Formats: sequence, structure tokens, C-alpha cells
Amino acid sequence: MEQIQGVISIAGKRKALPQKECSKEIKAGMEREGKHGYYNEKMQDGVCVEFSAQSKNESFARMVAAAYVAQLNPTLEELSDIKTAVSEAVTNAIIHGYGEESGMICMRLAIQNEEVCIEVEDWGAGIIDVVAAMEPMYTTRPDMERSGMGFAFMEAFMDELFVCSQKNCGTLVRMKKKISRGVADGGGSEFVAGAV
Repeated sequence: MEQIQGVISIAGKRKALPQKECSKEIKAGMEREGKHGYYNEKMQDGVCVEFSAQSKNESFARMVAAAYVAQLNPTLEELSDIKTAVSEAVTNAIIHGYGEESGMICMRLAIQNEEVCIEVEDWGAGIIDVVAAMEPMYTTRPDMERSGMGFAFMEAFMDELFVCSQKNCGTLVRMKKKISRGVADGGGSEFVAGAV
């Protein structure tokens, strides 16, 4: 079995994670494959949605994330950042995780202390070299003219990015972003129908 790899990026600074930590995450993912309603301790008050790995569901995932985060009254920029990061994570799972195969994607969302945590998990092909995959312009699908900027966008738009993967077992992407709650100083935005 291939080695489990993981990377955490906080404010754009990356650090490789020990295999033991990633092994725990991947094992938990394998145990909950196909099970609904999973939340870890930090996501007890969150939501969990599963959907098939089809490109048409990428926009669905964006809308779910935007609607969920709206309770924090984010700025339009924060909302756009979250939607873009979710879009990239889900697209990666569809194209690189499953390719031409069918499969399921699980997205979990939770809020703690005005920080949103979003997990996107698949049980597809996995990533052989997570460190290399996180480099800008890296892609496993040059035939599809992929830009290789998915993880770079996730890093740029979110405060924290955690990626853990194992070949033939799947990939877990966890992203966190602090919402400014700028309403008191006039910096917030009211949720606008159609903005999702």
C-alpha cells in the first residue's frame, strides 16, 4: 500500500504532516465511506452533504457552502473566496479523484467562533505526491488542459488548508476561513438572494 501523505498550509506557509497524523484521517474517511451524518467533534453542529462526482454538482456544492456561510453575514469578497475554494476542491475530486469513474463526494461544513470549516472528501484515486500536487501548474490531467492551480487558489482564498491523501484510498481536503463579521463597522454585506 502506498504511503499516506499530508500537507498543511496556514496563511500560505506549508508544512508536511507526519504519516501517523494523515493515517488517522484517511482511516476515519474509509470507515465513514457511504455513511451519512458524520461529523467529527469540531463539526457536531455542522451539516454534511453527499453527492455524486459529476461536474454539474460543482455548482450545487458552491451554493450549499454559500448558503451555509451566509449565517455569519460574510462580505461579498469572503463569500466569493469560499465559493471559489469549494469549487476547486470539488472539481479536483471529480476530475483527479474519480476521472471517468463514478463515485461520491462528501462535503461537511461547520462554524466555530466565526470561523468556517469545510471538508471535501472523496474515495477515489488519491494523490501519490501531495507536496508536488500543491505546487502551482502541477496537474495529472494535461490532456484536459487543466491549469494546475486548484490547490494554489484554495491556499490563496482560505486561511488554512489541510490535504491528506493515499493512493487508491482517497483524499481529504479541509479548509478554514475566519469571517470578519464586519457588520458593526459597516464592512459587512446583507445576504442577497441570488448571490450564492
